[in-house]
Amino acid sequence: MEKPIHHQAVIFDLDGVLINSMGNFYEMVINDIRKRGIEISSNVLKTLGKELIEDYQTPGRREYSPIIHLFWKIGRRAGLSKFRALFFALQCVRKAKEVYSSAIPFSDTIDSLTRLKEAGFELGIFTLASKKQLALILEKNDLYHFFNPDALVSRNEVKKLKPDPEGLILAFEGCSSSPDLGFFLGDMPVDIIAGTRAGVKTIGLTTGLVSKEILQEYSSPTIIVDSLEEASDWILDQEINIKRIK
Repeated sequence: MEKPIHHQAVIFDLDGVLINSMGNFYEMVINDIRKRGIEISSNVLKTLGKELIEDYQTPGRREYSPIIHLFWKIGRRAGLSKFRALFFALQCVRKAKEVYSSAIPFSDTIDSLTRLKEAGFELGIFTLASKKQLALILEKNDLYHFFNPDALVSRNEVKKLKPDPEGLILAFEGCSSSPDLGFFLGDMPVDIIAGTRAGVKTIGLTTGLVSKEILQEYSSPTIIVDSLEEASDWILDQEINIKRIK
């Protein structure tokens, strides 16, 4: 039996949106490359970032799984052979566990989630992180109680990854909601594209690795903000306007 659709919902990406992990990822990768005696200029990183975004938006262009491919391509652009780049990528994936064990929420995460929850929104997560990584972050930082447990969607729950909207639609269903009744917050173009394809209002955050310009160029969110506090202000303002119209 299908759940009745009547709730408004807010779905979040995890990394770079709720938790401050992306900067740690960046430092981990760059430091590892520098230990190998290789320097990557900011210009190369910018170009590489655009290439990776385009790869994620084009099905069938990855030689390995999405996460390994990301690090593999960074290694290749750093001048590593295919074999050494793969070894580098596998090391990065292992080290990613260290990032999750030390990552903490942004300073405005708890307050923003509290405000939205108290306003009556159902909350969920749609992330490329694994189910285990998601559980680790939520438990470690006491965040579970904010979210509908049926709306916690990791890469393990879907057949198609972002920018496909499959996981986002599952998260809304878990909230007994639908995309047209809610919002999706992400820090990467693939997040925003998934939201657009699902028909949800999208909020791009500059708290991850990409700039406002990159978000706008590659995905055109409904709005771009610099913090969760600003995002929750905008969502609550939309809610007030909807009630006024009704």
